[in-house]
Amino acid sequence: MEINFGEVIKAKREEKGYTLNEFARLVEISPGYLSQIENGRKTNPNLDIILRIIHELDIDIEMLLGIEPKEDKYLSRIPSLLKLTLARERNLNTLSDQDFLRKINNLVSRVLEARYMLEDRNLYNLFLEDVSLQTENALKRYMALQILMMQGNK
Repeated sequence: MEINFGEVIKAKREEKGYTLNEFARLVEISPGYLSQIENGRKTNPNLDIILRIIHELDIDIEMLLGIEPKEDKYLSRIPSLLKLTLARERNLNTLSDQDFLRKINNLVSRVLEARYMLEDRNLYNLFLEDVSLQTENALKRYMALQILMMQGNK
């Protein structure tokens, strides 16, 4: 089965909850142009547009192009759309917890409110990158703590 990059873009856009019109507006293209990219009718889209799309959807270029990494991890051998499907399923399972859903909703609301407080788009993008880095660092700390706790229980 051959997967074109338009299918990857569409799957990732839907996973993130964007409608075609919302996402087209976000990356500053027409909905028709985005639809053509996703459906494979536009086979040579502008590189600048593709870069904006993959940045907003957080898609790595290897995934978009269907390039398999040389690593021998089982997840690296799973086709890109299947990876997206697995991620979506994990997210849906996580979001079924009502307490967690309230907390994540609060966090997302705060991040979205910051867009109106930081009027400059570049500052807001820096803010989002900072939030992402801080989240990643916090996750690493808690994963290390979890390992220590598991070792203490042995």
